[in-house]
Amino acid sequence: MAILKEQHETFTRFFAEPTREALRELLRRNIGETDYLDFKADWPALPKVARHVLALANSGGGALVVGVTQQLDGSLIANGMPVIKDKAQLILPLSAYLPKTLEYQILDFTFAAAEYEGLVGKSFQVLLVEDDPKQLPFLALKEAEGLRRGAIYVRAGTTSTEAGHVELQGVINRRIESGHSSQPALELDRHLAQLRTLDEQRNDNDSWMSEFLREQENRIDYTQSRDHKHFIEDAYEMKKQLIMRLLGL
Repeated sequence: MAILKEQHETFTRFFAEPTREALRELLRRNIGETDYLDFKADWPALPKVARHVLALANSGGGALVVGVTQQLDGSLIANGMPVIKDKAQLILPLSAYLPKTLEYQILDFTFAAAEYEGLVGKSFQVLLVEDDPKQLPFLALKEAEGLRRGAIYVRAGTTSTEAGHVELQGVINRRIESGHSSQPALELDRHLAQLRTLDEQRNDNDSWMSEFLREQENRIDYTQSRDHKHFIEDAYEMKKQLIMRLLGL
């Protein structure tokens, strides 16, 4: 579903001033999921919430609205939440997955009365993620199902996915353009490029190109010494640790 200009402006107003009236207008205009807006019928598992938060933070900020279901045709059903979840049960566990510099908040909305009668008596929670390009990139701090420690997630259309090379360059460029710590950002770019080169040499690399090259090497009876394999693995792990230190993680 294409997002119209007035729909985008409706979200912008809600993001700037998240009131009940602004949320009512956001839902009334039936804005579907976008790269900055996601809907959930109920709270997903915490690792999935963390994945969405990281992706929104790395992609310019946005919101996760809980209590709303998006249908296959893009239409929204605002069923509301049976019970508003205690924020402490969300924020404290989430802190284990997210960098401290990542800013977000969870807001509660209950409609006792509204011009848009479809919301009367219903409750929603909204997770707002701020945009702070000076702190990019935001990496996952903890491993969990659907979440890889040290990975950078971004929004790709209506999904939160791990950044590829192009997306990663975009995140880094946003930090450079912010004018904050440009030299460390450039240094990070160089180290990430080196990490990718080392990863391409690893036997555990599961990209189709690496698998194809290994097949070709096997056909010509190419042999790689055990010492070289160990060196690549050690260098790969050391480079990851260096990048972690550079990011202050």
